[in-house]
Amino acid sequence: MIYKTWRKPNPHRPLFGRHEGDTPATKFFDQLSFIGNPDVGCFVLETSEGLILLDCMEPLSEHRDCIVKGFEDLGLPLSDLKAILITHGHGDHFGKADWFREKTGCKIYMSKVDFEFAKQNTRDRSGVLKWDVDGFLEDGGAFVLGDTSVYTYSTPGHSPGCMSFIFRVTDEGREHYVEMWGGSGIPYSMSDKVKYLQSCTSFAKIAEEFGCDVEISSHPFIDKSTDRLRIVRDIFDGVANPFVIGRDACVRYEDMFTNMCLQRMKEQALAADKLLPPEPLRRSPKKEG
Repeated sequence: MIYKTWRKPNPHRPLFGRHEGDTPATKFFDQLSFIGNPDVGCFVLETSEGLILLDCMEPLSEHRDCIVKGFEDLGLPLSDLKAILITHGHGDHFGKADWFREKTGCKIYMSKVDFEFAKQNTRDRSGVLKWDVDGFLEDGGAFVLGDTSVYTYSTPGHSPGCMSFIFRVTDEGREHYVEMWGGSGIPYSMSDKVKYLQSCTSFAKIAEEFGCDVEISSHPFIDKSTDRLRIVRDIFDGVANPFVIGRDACVRYEDMFTNMCLQRMKEQALAADKLLPPEPLRRSPKKEG
């Protein structure tokens, strides 16, 4: 369903390079922290047997340094990094994961489909992927490290092998389930939009079954994460965690992507109609007589 809105149009488009500096590394759940800037970031998930990094920003030295500094500011030893899970094969998500592997001995994982895609995607402004991964994430699988499981689901559309994650965290001991939608941007082709729409539907159902009441995004401009992280840093005792939005709000969050995709499909279909040549005039045959 495409709904009407009273709001001024403000599409979800990144600033990419025009942000106002890095966001302070911030812990916002007992086991989960954010590192990055208003354009793009990553998440550190603490487990009983080490750290998991979810996405890895862009393959730029300043982004690598941002992550290293983020670990330091959070008081987390970089040497405790055991795994990097990559949502999809775009450069602003796989970043310099190979540098962290060389530095720490951690392992890198993504879907097999997007691994092959990233090695050949010359359209990516960050360039093609030039290093190997240590394993592949499976649809309906679980990456387990210590006491923590990250459940992985195939959600193609944004990229051919995009993955989305669900995992458990606590907020001062209170249990919550987090959903991380892997690819926020609506794809260009109509066929990819159809896949994206199907992925929205399937993942929303899975997230609802888990009872997800928290959502996170590697692109903070999508969900105003930067503003909410600022609240967390200045929060008073007794004030609710702004990232715990509730189950109904998580459903509406997924609906946002569904509706954006439907709107783009409608716009693309209308544009295609305008590009079609006009139908020839059908003249009635002359009557004899």
